[in-house]
Amino acid sequence: MRTINEIIVHCTATPAGRPVTVTEINAWHLARGWSGIGYHRVIGLKGERWQGRPLDKIGAHCEGHNSSTIGVVYVGGVLSDGRTPADTRTPAQKDALLAEILALRDRFDIRKISGHNEYAAKACPSFDASAEYDSYFEGGRGIAGTVDPLLRRGDAGPAVLAWADDLAAYRKLIGHQWPLRPTAVFDQDLEMVTRWFQKERGILVDGKVGPQTRMEMERALAGVGPYSALFS
Repeated sequence: MRTINEIIVHCTATPAGRPVTVTEINAWHLARGWSGIGYHRVIGLKGERWQGRPLDKIGAHCEGHNSSTIGVVYVGGVLSDGRTPADTRTPAQKDALLAEILALRDRFDIRKISGHNEYAAKACPSFDASAEYDSYFEGGRGIAGTVDPLLRRGDAGPAVLAWADDLAAYRKLIGHQWPLRPTAVFDQDLEMVTRWFQKERGILVDGKVGPQTRMEMERALAGVGPYSALFS
C-alpha cells in the first residue's frame, strides 16, 4: 500500500442537481488521455459513497500532488448555468462527505485535508474545504503537502539517466529498433521518446515523467498491460 498523508477535495463542476456516475467521470478522464477516473471516492447527490480509482493506486486529480493523496469528489459545484462556481452540496452530500473524510482519516492516519483550489488556480471544490474540515485533523494546515517527484525537459542527474535506461529497456523488450543513447540530461530526444512511450501506453502525453508515467513503466517492464484506473 502506498503512503497516504493528505485528502484533497474536489467537485465535478457539473450543474446543481445533475446526477453524475462513476462511469461517466471515468469516460471524461479517459478522453483526457488519463488511465481512467482520477478520483478515488465519489459522493453522489443522494449521499452515495462510490469507489472510483482503487485507494492503493496513485490518483490523477491534482497536478503535482497525486503520489501521497486521496482525491474525493462530490457531484456538483456550479450553478444551473454550468459556469458559476457554487457550493451545491445537498444535506445528504454534506453528511456523506464528512463521513467519508473521517473514515479515510482514521483508516490511513491522515493529518491534512485541502481543497483543489489550494493547489490550482480554480474554484474547485467551490467551498473552503480546509476551513470546514481542519478541526477534524491533527496539525491541519500546519502540515506541508507532499509534492510529486517529476522529471521534465532541462533536468539532469542520476534520475534522468535511470529513466533513459528504463526507456531503452522497454524499447528492447518490445523490439523497437530506434536507438536511445544513455543520457543524464533530459533533452529534446528524451522528451520525444517519453512522449512516444506515453502514447504507446495510452496515458496522458505531456513528455514529463510523473507518478502515472513511472507506474506505467513498472508495468511495461514487468510485461503487464496498460493500467485501467477503474478496473485494475
